[in-house]
Amino acid sequence: MIPVWLRLAIGGGATLLVGMGIGRFSYTALIPAIILDGALSEAQAAYVGAFNLGGYLAGALGVPMLRRRIETVLVLKAALLISLLCLVASIAPLGFVWLAWWRFLVGATVAVMMILSLALVTTSVPPDRLGKATGVAFTGVGIAILLSGTLVPVLLEYGLWAAWTGLAGVGALGVAVGWWGLSPASGPDVAVQKATPRPAVTMAIARLMIAQGLFSIGLVPHSIYWVDYIARGLDLGIQQGGAQWVLVGIGAVGGAYLCGWLADRIGFAAALVLMFSVLAVGIAIPVLWPTWPVLIASSLIFGAQPGLSAVISGRARQVVGARDMAHVWRWMVLAVGVGQTVAGYALVSLYNATGSYTPVFLAGAGAMALGAVLSWPRRATDPVPPRRPDGRRR
Repeated sequence: MIPVWLRLAIGGGATLLVGMGIGRFSYTALIPAIILDGALSEAQAAYVGAFNLGGYLAGALGVPMLRRRIETVLVLKAALLISLLCLVASIAPLGFVWLAWWRFLVGATVAVMMILSLALVTTSVPPDRLGKATGVAFTGVGIAILLSGTLVPVLLEYGLWAAWTGLAGVGALGVAVGWWGLSPASGPDVAVQKATPRPAVTMAIARLMIAQGLFSIGLVPHSIYWVDYIARGLDLGIQQGGAQWVLVGIGAVGGAYLCGWLADRIGFAAALVLMFSVLAVGIAIPVLWPTWPVLIASSLIFGAQPGLSAVISGRARQVVGARDMAHVWRWMVLAVGVGQTVAGYALVSLYNATGSYTPVFLAGAGAMALGAVLSWPRRATDPVPPRRPDGRRR
């Protein structure tokens, strides 16, 4: 029989597959085709991506109201269905306003799913399985990126409508798995989040919130421009851009689980610093040295970024405990929403003004580097895993 915590982690992974993976990141693989097909202009395609980021902030702001009125599992299931509706609606070629609205709405459901599914998973898992559980949950993002990178170039041979339809089909499968994993039958009332007083914002919490916001800024260049940079910026074509997005998916599938595994062994704080630093390098190098090995490395490194999300959520659980996790994780998701909304519009405007990808990617790398500094452990306040009798880390 599957343990309750693992079933919830799988359900959370399916939820993030539909929302974060398909609802957010799959659009990156479509941008070059949308522009070349004439469905949207270059600026419109980028701003649609920014609307998705703005929806994320709106969804995060609405979570407390939802939690006070509706059980967590019901909210998550509703978010799954709305996300699927957004994907289906995107098939219709009705222009900028139509697509911007549905991308905004799916951005809002992504925030709801990110906050509630991760709070549910991290508060339901035994402490010694925290890294594994968060890794399983964020693997759903990687699977979606891998599938979108594989399917989109093939389906684009039949037109944009076929690509959107394929993504909606993957989303439907994710909804089915998420419905199973998040079922109240997983455990007695495990999905009900009781109201608790808001914790005080300590220095440790503030550092995590700011680091999370910087992380979201650092993701914007790859999230919006990576495939477009390869396909049009380097003139390598949509097929090569799709191939690199497949590598992003491979990095995400393996990276999320491996980062959770690493955090269980060297400590969440140390793992967080390491991942921020590696991401900073991975985001900067492709615009400085755009060789094939560098492009491949950058795709794999950026792909592993769900692993940082897994680790920082586990780190938050260590710092604040299970009772306050839902509150603090919402604050951190709000930091993501603010960071990526501001960065989304600012970096798109920067690209439109300069016509160059270089300052956009370097700005993202700088944000990741600052995140590494803020995540640096501070004395005994940053716990590491206990040792086994044989002296090894658990």
